[in-house]
Amino acid sequence: MNNKTNQEVAPIYKNIIRLIALLTIIIMYTTKFYFLSLNTLLAYIPLELSFHIKDMRSPILQVILGCVWLLFFPNIPYLVTDIVHSDMLQLYNYADGSSLPSVRLWALLIALFLVIFAFNLWGFSELLKLARYFKDKFRIHPFVMRMIIGGICFLSAMGIYAGRFPPRLHSIYFLTDPLKVFDIIFLQWSQKKLEFVLLFFILHLGILTVLYIQNLLMERKFENI
Repeated sequence: MNNKTNQEVAPIYKNIIRLIALLTIIIMYTTKFYFLSLNTLLAYIPLELSFHIKDMRSPILQVILGCVWLLFFPNIPYLVTDIVHSDMLQLYNYADGSSLPSVRLWALLIALFLVIFAFNLWGFSELLKLARYFKDKFRIHPFVMRMIIGGICFLSAMGIYAGRFPPRLHSIYFLTDPLKVFDIIFLQWSQKKLEFVLLFFILHLGILTVLYIQNLLMERKFENI
């Protein structure tokens, strides 16, 4: 696919994501997974920001927008931890090993999976696109860029922990009480926190690895056409 075709497809791709995010926010609010409305909105914000960072002509605006994007990026992989709420549906009977034949509840479970899958696919794809953009723009060595991506993933893993475990932080706290956020995320450590941060860091690396393998498969596929 040439650059002209990419430019024609990009607005459609972005508008589809916007529509899906809007529908998810509206529909999920009326279900048992009402929490997914807010979490989807928070995961959508860094996606929308990533659509505009490369279009900014001012390097200063790019840096500012990039910092805001970095603050909200953890909300994307944070969605993975929402699987903890799937037990609310009580679809599986551990006594006899049977599953509840409820189409509505299974539809909710599938919707949860699709939201998690889609936003992580889109979010990490945009992360890699931004990395390639800044690597080319500032002529950053590939190894250095990999270290930067790794650093972003580690910071994101810390953000996931802060948002999931007590004292739970919300993204808005970055604006209302930044000193408290800094203290909780960077200064308060325990062995359990380190274990979870490393676990969530592995989650990031796993997603990136899957995307890397998928890109290799797609390139080979197009070579054979």
